[in-house]
Amino acid sequence: MGRKERLWMESSRKTAKQTVGDIQRLLGEYNAKSVFVEYEGGEVVSVSFELEVNGKKLPFRLPCRWEAVYKRLMKRKMRGIRRVDKVTEDAKRIAWRQTYRWVEAQLAYVDTEMVKPEEVFLSYLIMSEGKTLFEMVEERKFRLLEYKG
Repeated sequence: MGRKERLWMESSRKTAKQTVGDIQRLLGEYNAKSVFVEYEGGEVVSVSFELEVNGKKLPFRLPCRWEAVYKRLMKRKMRGIRRVDKVTEDAKRIAWRQTYRWVEAQLAYVDTEMVKPEEVFLSYLIMSEGKTLFEMVEERKFRLLEYKG
């Protein structure tokens, strides 16, 4: 397996739906109180879950921004590496597998007690406006993070 293949995790043959199921199972194993799958046009667009922290349920949403992977694959396709009809399917499959591997890696930190689950998923915390913490901070051009030292 070449460097690019490992980087993109193209060696996985699991479909996007299979990988979403893997993510759901993994979150369940780590005590997620609930796991939700959001669909758009019959396609999974995000996985949300709740963790209980100090007696309070905190909601998190993991997006899958497969369009970025699609753009990279299209660049390679232009060099003749990909068939056009498979690019979208491959991009979704790869992006969801990367999401799964990221969640798996974060939960490995949790296993070692180096971090808390809510710590590693904090940027994905769903705020009152329905946006994630990261989306709100980004929307405000990171002004919330200004250092006053």
